[in-house]
Amino acid sequence: MNNEALPEEILPMLRVHGFGVLATSGGEYPHTSLISLEFSPDCRSLVFSTLRETRKYANLLREARVSVLLDNRPTGAQDPANLYAMTLFGVAEEVEETNRAPLRQHLLRRHPQLEDFLSLAQTALVQVIFQKIVLVEGLQKIRTFLLCQD
Repeated sequence: MNNEALPEEILPMLRVHGFGVLATSGGEYPHTSLISLEFSPDCRSLVFSTLRETRKYANLLREARVSVLLDNRPTGAQDPANLYAMTLFGVAEEVEETNRAPLRQHLLRRHPQLEDFLSLAQTALVQVIFQKIVLVEGLQKIRTFLLCQD
């Protein structure tokens, strides 16, 4: 476990991902959603957008603790020893209007196709601040990173 900066080898593993699977706490079952995302420069948070009328958003209002799953299967890694899955655990919160513009631009640099979607009045911009990252490499190597919160 690590309460300091993330190890350098983790940063490229995070930054390569523009999509992830968000898990929120639903009613009877957890709810998962594919999200377009972008990481903060220090990789301690991410931002994504969603409509306020979705189950995902309603779940976030009820329970802010979420997880996001990333993995490298689509990158062509065929040898199980080279595969990884990373779960990012954190707290999600809608970005306040006063802080929205820079995070919106940050997300649009990665996903310019979201320009119209982000312009809709019913679109929320959500930031997830990580508390813990669990990295599973190959079939058995598991590392956990605890992140300091200011």
